Amino acid sequence: MKNMFGKILASTLLLSSISASAGGNDFVSRLKSLDGREGKIVSSYDDENTGRCRLELQKYELEDGSQGLAVYLQDTGMYFTPSAGLDKETKLKDANTAVVSTNSERPGGDACGDFGGALGYKKVLILKDNQVTIRETFRCVMDGFKKYDLSTTCQF
Repeated sequence: MKNMFGKILASTLLLSSISASAGGNDFVSRLKSLDGREGKIVSSYDDENTGRCRLELQKYELEDGSQGLAVYLQDTGMYFTPSAGLDKETKLKDANTAVVSTNSERPGGDACGDFGGALGYKKVLILKDNQVTIRETFRCVMDGFKKYDLSTTCQF
């Protein structure tokens, strides 16, 4: 019973933190309604894909005990599975767009590789009608400030 209460409390905290912006509960509810659904890729930065996708949501626990929600576009066949994490730091830009990260740090470097140099990094999750888009944008200093726009859209 105690564990169940903890899960309910964590889910409530996640929803309330995202809903600090108007419409947060609606955004998460719409996303949850697509969990497990299969669809097709309508656009992607990676041409080496299967053309198919499946939305998968997984809850995870943060170091402070709060809970987050991982969003994956599975079964794409892409080298990197498109993913985004909703947690207490997530900010809604509007009713359809959640800014999930502005931090490009990753193990061994950042979005630009081992030596770093990512500028203006932003990862967003867009949920509009029956489409989910995971999009990362940034520039790399070591590439002469080349702009990267890594976006994949799945339609259900």
